[in-house]
Order: sequence, then structure tokens, then C-alpha cells
Amino acid sequence: MILPTELIENILRKCDGKTLLSARKVDEEWKYLVDYLTQKTRIWEWCCKEEIPKNQLIEYLHSYRNANRDKWLHIYINWYSWESIDQIMCDTILSPVEVPRISCIAVSGNFIAVGSQDGRLRIFSSRWNKLFSARILAVKINSLAFIDSDDGENGVDLCLVVSYNKGLDIFCFDGINKNQLVIHDVKSHSIYKNYICYEKVGGRMTIAKLINIDGRRELQEIWFSRIYSPSSLSCMKMWEGVCTFLINNEVKIIEYESDEVTPMDIMKKKTRIKFNFPLVDSQNTQILRNDVIISLCKNEDDVKCDFIEFFILGKNDKYSKKDVQHLGDIQVYIYHVSCWKNLDIREYSHKLIIGKHPIICIDVKETPTERKFYVSSKFNIHEISGFLPNIY
Repeated sequence: MILPTELIENILRKCDGKTLLSARKVDEEWKYLVDYLTQKTRIWEWCCKEEIPKNQLIEYLHSYRNANRDKWLHIYINWYSWESIDQIMCDTILSPVEVPRISCIAVSGNFIAVGSQDGRLRIFSSRWNKLFSARILAVKINSLAFIDSDDGENGVDLCLVVSYNKGLDIFCFDGINKNQLVIHDVKSHSIYKNYICYEKVGGRMTIAKLINIDGRRELQEIWFSRIYSPSSLSCMKMWEGVCTFLINNEVKIIEYESDEVTPMDIMKKKTRIKFNFPLVDSQNTQILRNDVIISLCKNEDDVKCDFIEFFILGKNDKYSKKDVQHLGDIQVYIYHVSCWKNLDIREYSHKLIIGKHPIICIDVKETPTERKFYVSSKFNIHEISGFLPNIY
């Protein structure tokens, strides 16, 4: 090495994350220098906070909340890999277990949950070892979502929100014992961390927090409101302390993690948006984070003409809008969306043909070395591992 080690360290301290990753791949000596600097400083944390957009970083931190001391390096590598999506390699394998009549899946840390049309719930480890299997409902399980679960490898401690027609079942399991909390007459719901917002038949909306009392999970109601006819809730989304509602064509919010929130607080009006077509089916509309609304709409004059409307919410009451034609294929498309305003849904970077059966659900999780997609049909679950070769 031509320059003194101390001088090179001072130079590396001023580099961005992409330069540091390139330096690690020069040779073993450079890799040692970067890794030594990693141990001495918080350089990868600085790179993450300076280079990764805040909304993206929040999602990564949620995925890596129980990771080891190298989590900032892993976060940066995964983020950088998917910024260079044209170089991503994808491996696809079929899960080694047979699960009949699949209706939904959910993935969190070291757990994989699979729901069936006959009400059976199966929980596996990330290596597909069966942890639990039983019929917990007499009806089809519509969706699953993990809430307030410990993703550690040393034991099982998880909670699942199980959705079925007009009801929710919060299923808690510690590896031996299980208990269930049932909420009846639920039309729709949203989950974030250990909070849940649900709408009941009749228009009552509630935000509750899942708490642990003497080893037993309970729901603590922290806010409620009601929507009176003819207004109706199209969709809702909880994300990072804010719950966003689309009521008819009006966007409203409530800050549910605030210490000052009371059960009687009124939702704040954010903006009113204009759709091309009426919102007939609320299942075709969803909110991403707290700033993107997606609506799949059908032109009644031309049944073959389907569109997706994207609304990007801005400050105050401003928003921008983009319409794109809907893709009707049953394959998996992986996009890189650096900016919603520039989105072209046909300019995807990867197209994967999974099988002949229609896809019914997809979930995703981050690992230290890759991003894994779990793609399910009614009969099979495929794992798609996306990674950047030789990044380490």
C-alpha cells in the first residue's frame, strides 16, 4: 500500500457508502481497512442516514430491529443492491412443504405463517420446520399479518392478526400455549408494529394497541371515531405514528402515537383528490406508507381498458397524479421506483415466470445478504431470493 494506513482511514471517513463498498472489493487489505473502520466508527449508520431516503430507511429499520451490530452495513448493502436492480440475481426454489388450499401467507423474521381456505393455520420457521398446525377457524382465512412478534431464534413468541369474513382473530403463540382475541363485525383493518386500526360494520373505527400484561396479550383502545352514511371508508393505512384514511374522496389522518391523543380526537383533513372513475370496490384501492394512494379502476365504456391511478400526496393539500395501464399477466414483476412521478409500470427490470397457477399473495422480508419474496398460489409457495453477486 502506497499511503500510510492512518491517511487512508481519514480518506475513507469522507467517502460515501457506495465508494466504501467498492473499496471493500479491491482486495483483502482494502476489505480489512474498511471493516476495521466499521468497527471503530459509526460510518455505516452515517451513510444510511445521509443517503437513504427517510421513508425507505424507516422500513429497513423496522425489518432489522433485532439485528446484530452490523445491521447498518446490512441495511446499506440491501438498499444499494436494490438501487442497482439491473444487476440483481434471482434464485427461485419451491418450498419443501406441501400446504393444501392456501389462501394467504405472512412472513416476519424467522417465522412463516400460512392460512388455508378451511380455516387452518400453519406456522413454520424460516427453514420450514413446522412450529404449529391447527384449524383455528371454521371459515376461510383471508389474510395474515404479524403484530408485536419476537423474531429471535432462541424461542417462539408471536402474534398474528388473522382476518376472515367480518371478523379478526389475534392469535398469540409462545411455542407451547396459545390464546386468541376475537373482534367481530370487522370490515377492514390495518396494522403497524403493535397497533391495529379496524373498521366495524356501522362505520365505527378504532385504533388499539396490543400490550403485554403478565405474559398475556390484551388490546388497549386508544382512539375511536365513526363514519356516518352516505360517507364510506375506502381504505386505511397505519404507518410510523400516523393512520391515513380515504373516506369517499377525502384524505384524513390521525396521529395515534402522540402522548396527547384522546379517544375523542377528530381526524385532521389532509386533502381531497379526484378519481377518474367512482370507487365502487374498496378492495381495489390502497394506501402505501402515508403519501401514496393506488386505485385500480375499470372504464365501464371499455371493459378491456383497466387503469391504475397513482396519487402522490404532498405538503398541505397538494398532490400529483399519474395514470398507467394495468398489466394483466400472472407473472412476477420487480420494479425499481426511484420516484413515483416518473413511474412507468411497463419499464420493469425483472420478469419472473413462477408457474402456471395464478398468484394469490406475495410477502417479502429482508435478510443480511438478500431480499426474499414469498410467492404463493393455491397449491405452492416459492421463495425468490434477490441479491447482488459478490457485494461482500
